[in-house]
Amino acid sequence: MRTLKIPVLFAAVTAGLWAQSTDKPITNADIELMLAAGLPESTFLIKIQTAAYRGLVNLDASTAALNQLKQKGATEQELNAVLWAEPFGAAWNRQQEEDRAVPDLPRQAGVYLKTPGGWVDVRSFLLWSPFYSGWNWFHGSHEYSVPVGSGASQLQLRQAEPTFYTREPSSEGPWRIIRVTSRKNQRLIHLASAGDFGEIERISPGQIQAVQMTHVAGDIFTLRPTAGLAAGEYVLCTGVSGGPGLNLCYSFGVQK
Repeated sequence: MRTLKIPVLFAAVTAGLWAQSTDKPITNADIELMLAAGLPESTFLIKIQTAAYRGLVNLDASTAALNQLKQKGATEQELNAVLWAEPFGAAWNRQQEEDRAVPDLPRQAGVYLKTPGGWVDVRSFLLWSPFYSGWNWFHGSHEYSVPVGSGASQLQLRQAEPTFYTREPSSEGPWRIIRVTSRKNQRLIHLASAGDFGEIERISPGQIQAVQMTHVAGDIFTLRPTAGLAAGEYVLCTGVSGGPGLNLCYSFGVQK
């Protein structure tokens, strides 16, 4: 029976590690199984390093846990490997937290809206007002409109206070919703400038609706207008790095 025990146990370890390598994090239980199978220390270390670099780690490197592994036969090198790899489990734990909070949210960074048909990836565009106006100190006091698309937005909502979800937002705020006007089948944002040197064009406060940004889990946040929106066209915007007046915006409309 002793001669069969190690091969059978080794086969179980191999099968378990093969399954783990696909989508499951390595745990202290896997470590103990490898120790019981008598795997070479070099194999042990490579396995932990591979799991760590893939972010598939859920190890406990507390004093009690390390002492238990030592009692199971772990060497100093193996214990150090567990201690080194433990922080790599943060990504796995964050992913699990996000999946529990919003189970089916797409994993790509962006802004999303949940509809009866599933998640909608809200289309984005960059809005840089100086690109349209030229630097305003050459123009003096003036007003003008920036085109942001033709016709109506592809995304049309019936909620006056829609809740958007954003994963890995390009900015943590402030976000704002801007009312868009229409002329000759063009959607336009109205801007004004006093012509002061270096001034960024202003959007009329009457066109702006504040947005409440709430942390959900990990890198997931919700974005929701602080008051109901009237029927019309809007853009959800936040400032991003790259130049003064540069915004990342998302188009949508509200129908009543």
